Amino acid sequence: MRNIKLFDPLQSAKTKYLFFTGKGGVGKTSIACATAVALADAGQKVLLVSTDPASNLQDVFGLALNDKGSEIKEVPGLVVANLDPLAAAAEYRESVIGPYRGKLPESAIQNMEEQLSGSCTVEIAAFNEFSNFLTDSRKAENYDHILFDTAPTGHTLRMLQLPSAWSGFISESKHGASCLGQLSGLENKKAVYKKAAETLADGSQTTLILVTRPEKAPIWEAKRASDELGALGIRKQLLVMNGVLQNYDSMDKVEAALFAKQQTALKSIPESLLQYPIATLPLRAYNITGVKNVRRLLSDASVSSEKFTENLPNFHKLNDIVEEIYESGKKIIFTMGKGGVGKTTIAAAIALGLSRKGQKVRLATTDPADHLNLVVGQEKGISVSHIDEKGELKNYQEKVLAKARQTMSEEDLEYVKEDLRSPCT
Repeated sequence: MRNIKLFDPLQSAKTKYLFFTGKGGVGKTSIACATAVALADAGQKVLLVSTDPASNLQDVFGLALNDKGSEIKEVPGLVVANLDPLAAAAEYRESVIGPYRGKLPESAIQNMEEQLSGSCTVEIAAFNEFSNFLTDSRKAENYDHILFDTAPTGHTLRMLQLPSAWSGFISESKHGASCLGQLSGLENKKAVYKKAAETLADGSQTTLILVTRPEKAPIWEAKRASDELGALGIRKQLLVMNGVLQNYDSMDKVEAALFAKQQTALKSIPESLLQYPIATLPLRAYNITGVKNVRRLLSDASVSSEKFTENLPNFHKLNDIVEEIYESGKKIIFTMGKGGVGKTTIAAAIALGLSRKGQKVRLATTDPADHLNLVVGQEKGISVSHIDEKGELKNYQEKVLAKARQTMSEEDLEYVKEDLRSPCT
């Protein structure tokens, strides 16, 4: 693999607008904060904006933030705004539905509310916030750089590019698509969104920073986002590999295994990502909270081989959970969490524990990887079933499209096709 340098915002982040994207938990917000601080420390006027509902910007800077923008006293030149897309989605939803209250039956109002309650509505509301910043000439004059710790999805941008998104046909709800009407209140913002989309695709103004970790799943999520947004014209991209273990103690089996795992992932970076500049950040032994640690994140001086030991709380063991489930007689157990945290492994371990207590266990997954059989093998008392999520999705999409073709033009049908690619579906 080619030589990869430490991420340096002063060399890499030269455009006015910077968008950070990546799989949950890879460090987008931390790197966005560190980039903003580094640029401000270099004398630039910087605005950092978050549209993440679970944003921890307030914890990072130790300051109560709002949607108007707060100056960070320890970092002259830096202003941080924390937007709430859920609140924005609620306002948008009411702006669409409000005019019909008292004029349509309550059942119709409830149907509209349901149509506008999905994740796509939140995405549209978030893009609405992006657009306000991307097209605000005063903000462009006041700041040298405007950073966003999240980026719009390809699905949102594709919807906004379709002619049917602006035709009003989506007020009809007969074709059975999943996110009906989420664009129905945007007709008067077509010019604003067009300008925002053009700014995103302009490499002289905007850089997309793909944040990932040296692990297979986050890297492939970065590839998916890169391909999807690249196909829409956003081709000024930079890959930042966060949390790289630079060396290891050969006597520490866990550390050695982690290093080997990371090196394997780094050697298998997809070709489509290798066409872009790649930078790295070392694995840090501290939380990125407080301006001091934010500044340390991008510094070579913060790399240390010092060993840390702490007295950890007395956590329960997984066997304790298995015993509790067994004693309670509970029949249905769900495991959940962010991608890559070990949901499948924990589910399989619980199944094995219950099986060895004489219980008959059905272990089900919708994970496309479907490697439960590799985890549990041919363990007696455990049966494994895989719900083919892609197959079920395809069947549903075909059913909806077959019905839509009976009454729709090809142009309107394109909108439904995109609608059916949404997370809500």
